[in-house]
Parts: sequence; C-alpha cells; structure tokens
Amino acid sequence: MSSAGRSPLKGGWLDPDKEFKEGVRPRKRQLGLALRALCRLLRSGDPGESGRRPLKQAEAAQRLNCTANELSRYLSDSRIPPQDFLECLHKEAGTDAAADGQDVGITLEALLGLRTGALAEQQGCEHCLAMSERVDALIKQSKAPCPGCMAHEQQQEARLRQRKRLAARLRSARREGVRLRMEIADLKVTVADLKSELAEKLASEAGPGERPVAAQGAGAQLPVPRRPGDRQLSARDVSAARQLVAQAEELDRSGREDLAFILLRQSTTELLSPAETALVIVKLRYRQQDRLADDLIHVYGRDQENQDVMAVALELHEKGAPDDAGAVLRAALG
Repeated sequence: MSSAGRSPLKGGWLDPDKEFKEGVRPRKRQLGLALRALCRLLRSGDPGESGRRPLKQAEAAQRLNCTANELSRYLSDSRIPPQDFLECLHKEAGTDAAADGQDVGITLEALLGLRTGALAEQQGCEHCLAMSERVDALIKQSKAPCPGCMAHEQQQEARLRQRKRLAARLRSARREGVRLRMEIADLKVTVADLKSELAEKLASEAGPGERPVAAQGAGAQLPVPRRPGDRQLSARDVSAARQLVAQAEELDRSGREDLAFILLRQSTTELLSPAETALVIVKLRYRQQDRLADDLIHVYGRDQENQDVMAVALELHEKGAPDDAGAVLRAALG
C-alpha cells in the first residue's frame, strides 16, 4: 500500500518501519501495517493552514472516536481494533485520499479479512485460520495483474511510442522540406546567374550592331518566352539546358533523386522555354537518365498550359524523339 510519495517522519507515529511491541504475532503485524497506511492518508482540513498536512496522533484519534493510547495499541501492539473502528478509518481515509486524487489502496472487505485473520491467530481457531488463509489468497489474487489489462496497457504504450516516432519523423521531414526549399532557391539563383554570365559573354563577343540586343539579354534574369513558331535555340539556351542536366545528374548520382527532380521541374516550368525544356528531355535520354526524363515528361504535360505542351511535343518530334512527344501529349490529356 502506498502513501503516494508522502513519507512520514522517521520515528513518528506514522513511520511504516516503526517497531511493533514484543509478542505481536504476524497476522496482527499485517493488520497494523494496513492501519498505519490508512492513517497516513488522513489530512488536516483546517482552513487556517496552508496545504493539507498529515494528522498528529491525537488529532487522528479524535477523528476516529478513540483515544491516542488506543490508536497506538491498534497500530503497534497486540490490541485488535473493533469492526466499527476499521469501518470509520477506511471511510475517513478514503475521503481524504479522494480529495488528494489518490486511491485508498485496500477494500473494506480485505481490511476486515485481515482483522478476522488476526483474531483467529489470537484465539487459535482452526476454522478462522483457514478462512483467514482463504482471505489472504483472495487478496493476493485481487492484486495480481489482469492479463487483459496488461495487454491493453502494452498496446497503449506501443501506440504512444509509435506516435512519438511519427512525430519525430514529421519534424524531420519539415526540417528537410525547409532545407530543400532553400536549396531550390539557391539553385534558381545559380541557373539565373549562369544565364546572365552567358548573355554577358555573348554580348562582349558580339559585333557593334548586335551589342544592344545582347545587352538586353544580359539584363534579363528569366528567358523571354518564344512564339510557337520560333523554336530556334541560341548558344545561351543550349548552355542553360546542359548546365541544368549536369546539375540534376550530379544530384541523382549523390542519392538525392527527389531534389534532382525538383530542380528539373522548377527550372523547366519557371525558367526555361518549351524549346529548352525539350532539349533538357533529349539530353536526359542521351545521359541515360530515363527515370528523370519520364517523371519530367509526366509532370510537365500534366501541369503546363496546352500551348507549351504542344510546343515541347513538336520540338521533341523534330529532334527525333517521337515517343517522348507522344508521352507528353498523353500526360496532358490525363
């Protein structure tokens, strides 16, 4: 039986280790220990005091309608208390335990059974001793853990552990998502910078009459969309497509397939023209990155405008990839 973590002062009247008087028999000792545990649940209800302290022995005796001397003999001597004392103590202890959110720890029937055993021990009655032993066996049986309850508790613990693992995985996935978004942003800047550098290089190498057009290309961060009939690729377009495929291939080789696909999807839908996108698909096939090419075709055909999808399909067909042209059209049709 537990006092819910509130240990009495050593040597006090509530000390569970306090010595019994000489000659106290085992069953009376068992009853005395149960009475001490119940007395430890009694609390002061004085509104003038802060907190609910354990009762002093005289206070407990007054509340239990006995003298302090009688209470001491019930707890530590061979004196066996009457039944009405046990009923009163069990009721008062139960009331205070419930107020503190605790359990009384023993049923009244079990407590009366301990008294019966102590009386039988004192009187030497074989019938009473047998009945007491049966009561002891029933008490032990009642305290034995229920297999069903244990299985349910283990199930609950397993579910709690699983929830904790899932929560940890979710937190990790969110952190990874933030990291990937940051990397994608960095990659976008890298692609834009590469295009800008290429445009500046072309502008510096161009003749005097071509410099204004090249300079305009250098100042633009995103490519200018072409008309459907304008599918002529410049050196800048080819270089951007090669750079994108190389970066995606490097990510794929390092085991970061998801990031490689995200880079391809974001770049082709936000930065590259349909002609450049078709070139990226062709180069992925050439580099034997078939899985990335298939995924890109499916997502591009599904998500992009019909005009862009048709432009990509036409480019693929003219570049000798009719199967991929048909695949991107089928993806657009769902």
